[in-house]
Amino acid sequence: MTDAPPTGTGSGIPTTTASGAKRWHDLDALRGFAMLLGIALHASLSFFPWVWAVQDSTASYDGVFDEFFHAVHGFRMPLFFLLSGLFTAMLWRRRGLQNLLTHRLRRIAIPLAIGMVTIVPAVSWSVSWAIDNGVEDYIEEHADIWAAVFFGNADAVETLLDRGIDVNAANEDDERNTPLHIAAYTNEAAIAELLLERGADVTARSTTGTPLDYAIFSGAAEAAEVLVIAGAADPRPPGGTWSDVPFWAAGAAEAVDGDDVLGLESWLGSLYHLWFLWFLIWLVAAFALGAVLVDRFGSGRDTPARWTGWVMWLLIPLTLVPQLQMGNGGEYAVFGPDTSTGIVPIPHVLAYYGIFFAFGVLLYGRRNRHGGLLVESIGRWWPVLLPVTAFIVLPVALGLTLTWEDATWTQASIAQVAYAWLAIVSLMGCFHFLLARERRGVRYLSDSAYWLYLIHLPMVIVAQSLVRNWDLPAGVKFVGITVVVTAIALMTYQLFVRYTPIGTLLNGKRTRPTRESRTGSAIP
Repeated sequence: MTDAPPTGTGSGIPTTTASGAKRWHDLDALRGFAMLLGIALHASLSFFPWVWAVQDSTASYDGVFDEFFHAVHGFRMPLFFLLSGLFTAMLWRRRGLQNLLTHRLRRIAIPLAIGMVTIVPAVSWSVSWAIDNGVEDYIEEHADIWAAVFFGNADAVETLLDRGIDVNAANEDDERNTPLHIAAYTNEAAIAELLLERGADVTARSTTGTPLDYAIFSGAAEAAEVLVIAGAADPRPPGGTWSDVPFWAAGAAEAVDGDDVLGLESWLGSLYHLWFLWFLIWLVAAFALGAVLVDRFGSGRDTPARWTGWVMWLLIPLTLVPQLQMGNGGEYAVFGPDTSTGIVPIPHVLAYYGIFFAFGVLLYGRRNRHGGLLVESIGRWWPVLLPVTAFIVLPVALGLTLTWEDATWTQASIAQVAYAWLAIVSLMGCFHFLLARERRGVRYLSDSAYWLYLIHLPMVIVAQSLVRNWDLPAGVKFVGITVVVTAIALMTYQLFVRYTPIGTLLNGKRTRPTRESRTGSAIP
C-alpha cells in the first residue's frame, strides 16, 4: 500500500525514487506506524472487560489497557484516512484519474476481494475456536451446567453430572430454568436425551413453562420429539405436525443456538478489520466524482482553487457533526469513532472518516505563507503539542466521556475532536523531524505494514486464547502477543510476499538486493 509521495528531507534535499518522483519517507513511516499500531490495539482488547472473543484471566479496568485502547482508537484510523486522502490527491495530480482508479483497484479492491475468501474465514474460525475454549474454561471454573447445555457441550454436561450436580437444579435467574429447559429451547436433542437418562424431570416447570413449552416456543422439533418420547404430553392433533401446534416457533426469531452469547453475531458476519478497505473504496469513488467535475468545470487538477484552503480548515470544526452521532448520539459513552464493519457503512461513521480523507486531499500541494509545503510544516510545534495532547487533552477527553458525571456529550465530543486532530498534527510533525530521510529498516517496516495488518487478527485472537490462563502479568502477555504475532507476520512477509506477486499487488514490485547493494557499492 505504499505510494511514492513527494518528500523533503530535514536538510531540504529531496529524496527521489528510481523513477525520479519525490517521496515522503516520514509520511510513509507514519502510515505504516498507524497500521502496525492496530496489532497492539487488538492485542490489548483481551485485557479489560470488552465484547471480544477472548477475556484474559487478568482482565480488569484497573490496568492501563483500556486507556491505551481509547488513546489509540481516538486518532489511529482518522490519521490513516487523512494520509490516504493526501496520497489519493497526489496520484490524481501526478497520473490522472484513470491511473488513480487502476492503482486503487489493484491496491485496495482486489486485496479486499481476496481477503473476503481468505482472511475473513480465518478470523471467523479463530473467533469460534477462542469462544469455544473460553466457554470450556468458564464451565470448568464455575461448574455451570446451564452454560454447558447452552453451548452444546455434551462432554462438559456429563462431567458435571458425574461430579454430583443436580440434573433438575434451577438456575438463579427469574425464570428458574432447569438444564432440560435450556436443552429444549436451544434444540440440543442429544443433550436432552442425556439429561433424561440421568433423571431429568420432563414435567419440571419454570416460571414460564415446561421444557416442551420451551421447545414449542422456539420451534425445536428434534428436542420436542425427545421430550414426547420421554413422557411429555403430545400436543399435536391426531395425524398433525408440530407446525399445527398453537404458538409453534412463535419465538423462533428470539431463539439462539449458543454461538452469539457474547453479542458477536453481527461482527461474525462482517468485514472484520478489512472494513477500512471498503471505506476507502467509497471515499475514492466520491473523490473520482469530484475529480471529474474539477476536470470539466474547474481550473484543472494542477491549479486548485484558492477557496479550497478555507474549506480545508473548516473541515476541522465540521468533524464535530458526525462525532455527535457516535454512541447513538451519546446514549452510550464511547471514546473515538463507532465501528462500522457491515457491507452498508454507517452514514455518520463514513462521514467522519470522509472529513479526514477530504482534509488530506485538500492538504496536498498546499503551501504555507513562507512558500513551503504545508504538509511539512503543519506539525512544526510538535514538541509542545505532543505532550499537551497526551497529558492534558487526552485525560480531559477521557474524563468528559467516561467518568465525569456532570459532563455533556457535546463537551465530550468537542474534546474528542480536539484530541484526534492534535494527535494527528503532532505525529506528522514528529515523524517529519525524525524520519524525513530514508532509513532502510523503517522503509522495510513501512512496506510490510499493509500485509501485517491484513493477516494479524486471527493470530492475535489465537494467541490471546492460548495465554489467557497463564500465570503471568498482563503486561508480559500483552507484549508477548504483540511481539510474537508481529515477528511471525514479518517472517511470512519476507518469505512469501515481498518479492512475490502478492507483494507486487500490495506495494508494487520489489527487487531482491544484489550482493553489491548489500555491501553498499551499489544502490538497489
